[in-house]
Amino acid sequence: DPRLADHVHQVRKRMKMLRGLLRLMRDAMPPDMYRRENAALRDAANALSGSRDAQVCIDTFDILVPAETLNDEARQLAPAREALVAARDRLLAGAGAEKNGSGNNTADHLASARAELEAVRERLPSWRLTEKGFRALAGGLKKVYGQGRTAFDQAYSSGDDGDFHEWRKQVKYHWYHMRLLHPLWPAAQRARAKELKLLAERLGNEHDLTMLREELPRLEGLEEGIVAELEWRASRRQLTLRDDARRLGGLLYAESPKALCRRYRRFWKVARS
Repeated sequence: DPRLADHVHQVRKRMKMLRGLLRLMRDAMPPDMYRRENAALRDAANALSGSRDAQVCIDTFDILVPAETLNDEARQLAPAREALVAARDRLLAGAGAEKNGSGNNTADHLASARAELEAVRERLPSWRLTEKGFRALAGGLKKVYGQGRTAFDQAYSSGDDGDFHEWRKQVKYHWYHMRLLHPLWPAAQRARAKELKLLAERLGNEHDLTMLREELPRLEGLEEGIVAELEWRASRRQLTLRDDARRLGGLLYAESPKALCRRYRRFWKVARS
């Protein structure tokens, strides 16, 4: 059921937002508490990744090969979509094992994620900060932005799919931080958050294409020509998305982490006054 995949996607998005909040307050949280809660949210999200990724591959195929073209020159690619749908349905039905080799089916992973999240919710009242004011978030704000800046340079230096995925994660965390700091200067924060969202979407689409390219060789019964055609289309689209992301990244990560932190400290003081 595609609806289940969408529900899983919504849950995973909110877990990423919670991990973004943890990263913002990291320097003002006891280290053991941060590690425990970050690991719990990470593990719950990983347990839900399989069913969501299967749907993403179908959605990405539909972008590369629009439905209206399946009746003409692209009709030979239709078996690939059929194979992707079949793989997703097997996964959601719990008939196949997840990639981690545990042998647990999707229903088991959903139950595991739910139990993990309920445990986090029960611990929420015990969360505490050791700092107040801007000092509570300065370290996390600076660190995440700096990691994003480094990941940006690394991605375009190596061209590696994994490095682009890492940059995407850091962009999303910085985006969540900008949304949390919206009250400091609503108009400016709204504009920056909008551009960060656009960058995250570009990198998200780029990563979806990587996942599709990795999944294609695993599908049974597909002719080599079909796989080669789809890989070519995906690679061409990835180059375009990376070009767009480079321009946006150059603007959003133009200043040093120290300068960004100093600027937001001033914003904080003005807002407080």
